[in-house]
Amino acid sequence: MKTTTFKNNWLIAAALLLSLPTAYFILINVLNEFGSYGLYQATQPTLDSMGIKDGLGWNINLLILFGPVLAFLLTIFQVLKIELRITKEEFLLNLSVQKRWLPLLVTAFSAGVLIILFLYALGENCNCC
Repeated sequence: MKTTTFKNNWLIAAALLLSLPTAYFILINVLNEFGSYGLYQATQPTLDSMGIKDGLGWNINLLILFGPVLAFLLTIFQVLKIELRITKEEFLLNLSVQKRWLPLLVTAFSAGVLIILFLYALGENCNCC
């Protein structure tokens, strides 16, 4: 029987730090659309200097797009317990979720940010209407 789990608290902090820039970027753009321009205008020069208007490359865009994906992967293995047993007759694969609340919250936060990004990309690029 082989059991795989990871229990590193620094991975939780790293995952949260990877998701926060994307959540902040989404927040300032939503507030900007609703007419609250202060936070957007305060952050825009910093984002421009980090390459937000450039194409996808080694700049802030890479962190905004792939930070939550990496954060999700870092934290899902903190709460997901995988057991694999191989016998002559069968392969047994058991998946269970451990009750570790902080990694679960960071996983849910990263998944929420990913869902928002997916819905935005779908709505922006959909030629349905």
